[in-house]
Amino acid sequence: MLFFAMNPWLRAVVAVGGGLLACVSSQGAPAPDYLDDNFLYEMRSLLDTPEAWRGVSGGGHPRAVEGWGPELQLGQVSGVSVDPQGRPVLFHRGTRVWDHRTFNVTHHYQGEDGPLGEDVVLVLDPESGAVVRSWGAGHFLLPHGLTVDQRGNTWLTDVGLHQVFKFPPGGEEPELILGEPRVPGSDNTHFCKPTSVAVASSGDFFVADGYCNARVLRFAPDGVLKDKFGHPGRDGSPSSLYVPHGLALDESLDSLCVADRENRRVVCMRAGVQEPDVFGEHLRTLQDPYHGRVFDVAAFKGALVSVGGSEGESAAMGFTTDLRDGQLKDMWRPSRGFHNPHAVALSGDGTAIYVAEIGPNRVWKFVVDSNGVGTRAMY
Repeated sequence: MLFFAMNPWLRAVVAVGGGLLACVSSQGAPAPDYLDDNFLYEMRSLLDTPEAWRGVSGGGHPRAVEGWGPELQLGQVSGVSVDPQGRPVLFHRGTRVWDHRTFNVTHHYQGEDGPLGEDVVLVLDPESGAVVRSWGAGHFLLPHGLTVDQRGNTWLTDVGLHQVFKFPPGGEEPELILGEPRVPGSDNTHFCKPTSVAVASSGDFFVADGYCNARVLRFAPDGVLKDKFGHPGRDGSPSSLYVPHGLALDESLDSLCVADRENRRVVCMRAGVQEPDVFGEHLRTLQDPYHGRVFDVAAFKGALVSVGGSEGESAAMGFTTDLRDGQLKDMWRPSRGFHNPHAVALSGDGTAIYVAEIGPNRVWKFVVDSNGVGTRAMY
């Protein structure tokens, strides 16, 4: 369980805010990736006071780079990753919006819309945020997750197509496609709104499948299914998932962490990269300190960063946690606050964090000191 020290004033504010949120929070069916932005402005203002934050940050505290980002109109930004050259890569929905009319009750995409005709994958310059490459037109129906692996392959999930794609470095045609287009399913050859991918150095990869099936699937490099983890539920057990929304793999600890969104927690299990037979063994469960939904996670050498909450449910925050003992080490966000953080990514050396938001449709860059993510606080 995560924990953190707060002064009595902040503890009282959070307790009151938490009570109000408990009254208005829905515990029903999982919501899609949109939120009304009409709540908790005053709470956020209170939490931004210097007294509230005194003593919380430590070594390696992320600092937002104000004014950084592409100078173009983005659609709903659902995914972010960093390529081997250190360049952030975005996945956005262009002119298409996911709302309550997008899917029917059987999770089929509604309407006759074809693939998006615009480039929805953007490669950015890490210093300026300028777009240095764009691609993806004609491939995607409703973008969601994006991961660039150590070899430069780009993995993308599409919740409208119910598919997972692998594109080779520099390529614009997929070399691997899993799932049947526009056909949701729960068997070994179908997905239902898959959300995220994590890739091991061996080429094995993991898929969070996702909004309907609430499971994590483990595949061989050629796409052959090797194992499964999880089942839909809210019983509190490690394998009981409710919208596994993001994945983070830390091979140094053989740990695979799942942002279990609607259960408002992160579940970490053995990845089975070092010992294949232990895949799925529970390591630890981490709770968002504000008990908000956790949208995404990223890992770097024993440090886990996550983004959770929103203006509609609790203070939206970034968190840094030590994966070795589960202790919360830092909490962070831009000075004007997050709106709806949806995805998070780390640079290869752990000195930069990128957060994609849905709602304002933007990406943030945070810089971390030269010791990496939270290293002074952790060691």
